[in-house]
Amino acid sequence: MGADGRVIFAQKRFDAARSEIREAVVDFTVTDEKLLEMRANARQAFEELRALDKQNLKPGLLAAFKLW
Repeated sequence: MGADGRVIFAQKRFDAARSEIREAVVDFTVTDEKLLEMRANARQAFEELRALDKQNLKPGLLAAFKLW
């Protein structure tokens, strides 16, 4: 899987985690512990996506000046 494929997969995973949390917030049968677990999963998916985005950044003019 190429870099683009990993980013797309991570984005879909993050979107699914966010959607799951949105649905669970209004469903009062979901326990607080489950909500916290979902939030941790979403945070992990976000961090993975952010790391992949950072890896895929191409150095540019601002990188030469250490501004970015």
